[in-house]
Amino acid sequence: MTRLPLLSSSQDHSVLVALVAGVIYLLALYALARRGGYEFAADTTEQVALYALWIGLGHLLLASLPVYLLVQYGYLAPLVAFLGIAGYVIAVEVGGAADSPLAIYGMFWLVPLAMILGVAGLEYAARTTILP
Repeated sequence: MTRLPLLSSSQDHSVLVALVAGVIYLLALYALARRGGYEFAADTTEQVALYALWIGLGHLLLASLPVYLLVQYGYLAPLVAFLGIAGYVIAVEVGGAADSPLAIYGMFWLVPLAMILGVAGLEYAARTTILP
């Protein structure tokens, strides 16, 4: 397994680096949503808390997983896939397009996560079978 020098001295360190990256991404996504005027369409405080938990933990995982795979195992493709997906959503939102995907991206983070995991699986297969 290839590890990045100076970044992955231990698994705990890899998790910490991934969580820091995830929190930074989550804060940037929150700032972008505030800038765009997005609000939770909820009737009760409990629904707002559930939405915030769903979106917050989901996007934390969405950003942290590719960083963890890069730092711990040296997998680059999942991070490139994440940056491509997130970069597209952010570029469309900042560009001011009328049909911004940010609200859908916020709630349905499982689809980009499945794409990132699929790319990670392909890189794993390539590293273990094609390029041993």
